[in-house]
Amino acid sequence: MTDVIEGEKLLRRGDAARRLAVCERTVWRWAATGRLDGRKIGPRAWRVTEASVDALLRAGASEHGKAAA
Repeated sequence: MTDVIEGEKLLRRGDAARRLAVCERTVWRWAATGRLDGRKIGPRAWRVTEASVDALLRAGASEHGKAAA
């Protein structure tokens, strides 16, 4: 599911994980370290920007959870 907030398309962690072929925990870790751009949208809800997922895919994210340098 994609949410749009302030003009940004935001993905749930599971949707981002499927697109990147990694587990949800990896998406969370990448957002926590800044590799993915995340947004807090509620007290317990986070979303990842679709643009950051697309950028990581273009950079060559592998199915093993590592992005190409």
